[in-house]
Amino acid sequence: MKVYALVGSSGTGKSHRAVLLANEHQIPLIVDDGLLIHSGKIMAGCSAKREESKMGAIRTALFFNDKQVAEVKSALDKLEEDKILILGTSLGMVERIVERLDLGDIDKYIDIKDISSPEEIEKALSVRNTKGKHVIPVPTIEVEEQFTGYLLHSLELFFKKDNKTVRHEKSIVRPRFSFYGNLSISNKVLVDLINYLLDHESSISNHKKTRVEEKNSQLFVDILLELKYGINIPDYINKFRAALKAHLENNTGINVKEINIEVYSLYVED
Repeated sequence: MKVYALVGSSGTGKSHRAVLLANEHQIPLIVDDGLLIHSGKIMAGCSAKREESKMGAIRTALFFNDKQVAEVKSALDKLEEDKILILGTSLGMVERIVERLDLGDIDKYIDIKDISSPEEIEKALSVRNTKGKHVIPVPTIEVEEQFTGYLLHSLELFFKKDNKTVRHEKSIVRPRFSFYGNLSISNKVLVDLINYLLDHESSISNHKKTRVEEKNSQLFVDILLELKYGINIPDYINKFRAALKAHLENNTGINVKEINIEVYSLYVED
């Protein structure tokens, strides 16, 4: 399957442009905010826009839920299409989705700035920031049941294809989480989450200088550990790194790009 990625910051008009892009490249499949969409119809997944909080929305958009992943992968197997478009706010987010869905390599990256003018992006941001409106690239009838109570209205687009006019409809919604303001996670909270796991590891006797850095919406972690003598250090570090990555991602919804661990000492019990 050929994988396309459309990347742009939140509110820059990716979902609006997705239909135009899919039509131009004849891409039948779109993954947007946790949903698998096939030719304008929701086939599988859960919409991040239904979540009560931004944290929940991030987790859903990144396919943290194994049941959601299994449902989408099953639908992809049945559809047997050869092209798919993945939408994401960053390269890391798209890579995370592709990894979770076992889609292989990304064949073509497209930046929203390459297909939208600065004026169009500014207008999209204004609508998002002042009115809290989000676009879902499917007809209104497809989302009415899922979005009862906060569906706003539909938007129609028309394209020329094989000398015929093809109609596409998109839906405009105001997600539940847009009523609750912004969400911030301080560096101290991230360090506390890491230290919590460290304190509950029986093979770690001490730790110091836990450092967390955020770059391009991804986390980079550095830790110094003292381990108890007698364990297989490489095997333990690999298992602990995987556990820490899952711990941080499940609790924050932020992709962990790199975890560097240095063992500075071994503790020998008397």
